Amino acid sequence: MSANDRLTRSLPHLQNLIKRDPDAYSEDFKLQYLHFESQFMELTAKPDTWNKSLAENISFVSQVAHCYPEECKGLSQMFMDVLRLYSTILNNDIRLVIVRALMLMRNRGLIDCISLCELFFLRLLQCQDRLLRVTIQAHIINDIKKQNEKHKNHKLNSTLQNFMCTIIKESNAIAVKMALDIMIDLYRKNIWNDAKTANIIGSTCFSKITKVQVAALNFFLCNNQNKDNDKDSDSDDDEKLTKKDILLGHRVGKKSAKRKKKTERALRALEKQKKKKKVEIFDYSALHLLYDPQDFAERLFHQLETSNERFEVKLLHQDLLSRLIGLHQLLLLNFYPYLQRYLQPHR
Repeated sequence: MSANDRLTRSLPHLQNLIKRDPDAYSEDFKLQYLHFESQFMELTAKPDTWNKSLAENISFVSQVAHCYPEECKGLSQMFMDVLRLYSTILNNDIRLVIVRALMLMRNRGLIDCISLCELFFLRLLQCQDRLLRVTIQAHIINDIKKQNEKHKNHKLNSTLQNFMCTIIKESNAIAVKMALDIMIDLYRKNIWNDAKTANIIGSTCFSKITKVQVAALNFFLCNNQNKDNDKDSDSDDDEKLTKKDILLGHRVGKKSAKRKKKTERALRALEKQKKKKKVEIFDYSALHLLYDPQDFAERLFHQLETSNERFEVKLLHQDLLSRLIGLHQLLLLNFYPYLQRYLQPHR
């Protein structure tokens, strides 16, 4: 058995022992940490190579770092420096292990939220790694949610909102889209449901990036039911099958008045269940929070008039403009002649 195997084979056991009594196993930790440092230095020579032993050591030290704050005070910086320098050339799996280690340390209060967000947005979103992006987005949302659990953390929220606003002005489509998705998610969770968030999202309605523009328009129109619609369609299929089963059950076997009444009762119960379906509730509160609805509508209409986007995107513009005009009693005279061209029979 190699020395590496002997050192790493009992890491989960050592991890549990350290968490129970850090002082009693400080020497064991120091020995393991020295081994980790030597392996981590080798990573800079071969950043694109997978190393299982190193991955296990990274997970181990991040799990017990809070038990030895003095010995591990430079650990997070070590991880962040490697990600900054080698973000795009690191082995995908090793990179994800390091990112998850940083997330764990952040959850335990060992890393500043802003520093981690800057690293994620400014460096890691350049990587062509969808799993990494999904992991980062989920972590940021959960972290902000956790920071606002007991009461609103206005200072942190304001700093992060300003940071997201800066990212949204960038040209990196992936970073802009993620920042927008995070803000939309936090608004819907009633964590960032203030005017500042609504207006930052509103600014993305004028983005040059089509998918960002469409996401913002859909947000204000409450067109966020894609997943729910999929679930509804699945449940509809189940109901159709149930109805079919009821009718087939009636056809099979001996016919009788009693069975006919039983089938009719089952069908009535099914119809009653359909009617009990929850009615969709649309939340247009974000439209009420716009600082200057008239100016917003005029800019949106100008964008519509000069747009070369596909027809579906233009329809989203028209829908949002209609809602704005109705909600805020706006005056946008040129909008009505514009709509006339869409009232022709060939449309």
